[in-house]
Amino acid sequence: MAIKKGLYQHYKGPMYKVLDVAKHSETEESLVVYQPLYGDKSMWVRPLTMFAESVELNGQSQPRFKYVEPQTEVREVAVLNVKHGQQNAFEAAFEQAEPIITSMAGYIKHSLSRCVEDPQRYLLLVGWQTIEDHEQGFRQSREYEQWKSLLHHFYDPFPTVEHYTEITS
Repeated sequence: MAIKKGLYQHYKGPMYKVLDVAKHSETEESLVVYQPLYGDKSMWVRPLTMFAESVELNGQSQPRFKYVEPQTEVREVAVLNVKHGQQNAFEAAFEQAEPIITSMAGYIKHSLSRCVEDPQRYLLLVGWQTIEDHEQGFRQSREYEQWKSLLHHFYDPFPTVEHYTEITS
């Protein structure tokens, strides 16, 4: 049984990246080496047979992990200006908010960086499969209300969000 490297979506929604297939040193069982695109992003292994199996959900059989065809990632970009003296509280709240965004359909990855010259300024980059996954799927969800209550009171001024795609030649 072969498996493609790339992005996979778990039947419960989160995204994973398959890095390779390895062999167990004693049994020679094929093991999928993969990484969740949320949380601490540590690497995991799972037997290939289990990774590729189907599960039953609402009376229907579906793959445990479904391959996501490669496509251009839509990158959400936001410069976040955090109120003076609120950086530590903001970072703690962001840590609480991360599981919200990483569980959303269409989420691929994210990073939060603090500005060297202005430690009250952060850069948030979020990868989405489509712009609709961000603007409709996330922003119009109940989960977004939780996100807002955790984070939006830290910003001054409120950030402008833009979307970018990579230019390929």
